[in-house]
Amino acid sequence: MRIPTRSFAAFLTIFAGCLAAAAGPPAPEAPALPAASSNLVRVNIIDGEDGRDSLVRLGPSLGLDAADIARIRMVSGYVGCLSPSPSVGSAALFLDNRQILTAAHVFFEPSGKRRWKCFFKNQAAAPVMIDLLVDDANARFGAKKPKPGSNNDYAVVRLAEPLEGAVPFPVLADIPVRTGEKLIVVNAHPADMAREVDRGMPVVQGCTVRRKPISTEKTSFFRTDCDATGASSGGMNLARVNGELAFRGITITTGPWRDPMLNGAPYNEKGGSVTTALGTDAAVLAAGRSLAGGAD
Repeated sequence: MRIPTRSFAAFLTIFAGCLAAAAGPPAPEAPALPAASSNLVRVNIIDGEDGRDSLVRLGPSLGLDAADIARIRMVSGYVGCLSPSPSVGSAALFLDNRQILTAAHVFFEPSGKRRWKCFFKNQAAAPVMIDLLVDDANARFGAKKPKPGSNNDYAVVRLAEPLEGAVPFPVLADIPVRTGEKLIVVNAHPADMAREVDRGMPVVQGCTVRRKPISTEKTSFFRTDCDATGASSGGMNLARVNGELAFRGITITTGPWRDPMLNGAPYNEKGGSVTTALGTDAAVLAAGRSLAGGAD
């Protein structure tokens, strides 16, 4: 079922001021209302200043036209749960208009208990908020108790009803992510950004795949210099592949994003100035295809 938009406003009110000051990855799940820019601690910000901004302001400089911008707003947005404790992150439609891909830790308490009363809300000009079906028949998680920031920190979850008119970005799994690939990372509304952005508008950044390790796990992953703070988890990583925008991965973890030592620090994996994304191929793609194939 669709959830009234006013419920989302109440949801954000519940969260105001609740963002925990985490010391390390993964990034906290709950959003915070943006403070005045003079009071921000702008970390984990990699290689200089915070490069994130509104999709409509920054998008054209990243090669996005009006159709690209409208499509991004239609297929991506907020994912969150209300019970037994609140959480929020970013998500995007995956493979079809009936399911989303995001970080699994959005759906689990630290104890491993599964959350419920979950939703997806896109950031279209006329936003739509839809219930998520988080039972085993309608969700595919990377593990029974996914570890935040790990290779099993992914979730493909079915919407209670299709998001009409939305066309997800293709995966193009037969063309592997490569070191040096230029990304456009899309988030709903990360905490502690340098620039103020309306909550109804996606936040984007142009950044780069800095390393593509060989994974020994069932999922693939890559390291980036994309800036990430609280509620960046699950953000869609897009790239142009043979001229076509493709869904390459999701943000799952970053360094200690409130550590002042990482405020603009050069990219450094060992030092924590790094962001990690899971690829949309391998086990993640298999999970998405499994769920889509079982749709009514």
